[in-house]
Amino acid sequence: MIFTITNKSEDSLENVLKSMHIPKKEMHWLRMSKDIKINDEEKSIRDFVHQGDIVYLPDFSNKSSYEKSNQHVTVQYEDDYLAVVIKPHRQKTHPNNNETDTLMNDAINTIQSNYLEPVHRIDFDTKGLVILAKNSYIKKMLDYMIEHREIVREYTAYVSRPNNLKVGDISLPIKEARHSNHQEVNRHGKEALTHVLSIKDNKVKLQLSTGRTHQIRVHLSHLGSPIIGDNIYGGEKSKELQLFASRVQFTHPVTKENINIEM
Repeated sequence: MIFTITNKSEDSLENVLKSMHIPKKEMHWLRMSKDIKINDEEKSIRDFVHQGDIVYLPDFSNKSSYEKSNQHVTVQYEDDYLAVVIKPHRQKTHPNNNETDTLMNDAINTIQSNYLEPVHRIDFDTKGLVILAKNSYIKKMLDYMIEHREIVREYTAYVSRPNNLKVGDISLPIKEARHSNHQEVNRHGKEALTHVLSIKDNKVKLQLSTGRTHQIRVHLSHLGSPIIGDNIYGGEKSKELQLFASRVQFTHPVTKENINIEM
């Protein structure tokens, strides 16, 4: 991975990488490495860096194993480190076994990168934005950001009976229903927190603090406002589920730019 130091004060490369949330395993490899370069000169992780210095880190990641499909994915944003793509309705994010018709099969056929991995998933029936990492360092940085809720993921749902909802938090535990692979609100379930940001006509904007299976669908249905096209949880008939992962926003882990992508 090649990147430019953005820190204004002098510091060791080791401290800079720690601040970027490079995990201990990779840090250990880098301490042993003789392939680190700063401004094209061989250096160690203990050397100091300054704003504007160009750092090369050896790549310890393996090539991604997804087979290429014959389809292309829609790319909403791409740079040297990551991409944001659109997953269509009724498509898995990544394959099981020998599947070749998932988002990742299409993405590896579209984006020129030997390493390409999803940072998060969205449901099979949901259309929307998915962040992909283009090297293992970025994957670990973005994993940290997801875990610490530093990446905003906003959803748009079109619902029946929106008057049953109000702006604010929906905190209702969810678990798998008995004798079914569907989910339900259940006091014995896992914590599930959904934020309703706005309601305009039947268009609802939401964010998730937790990521339970079918969380938005279950919460809205339980409150009497099922999503249109949701034939599992009581929605009005429609060709497709009217739920979209419509926006992602975060501070770029390397360039520190504000990335705000909408579908």
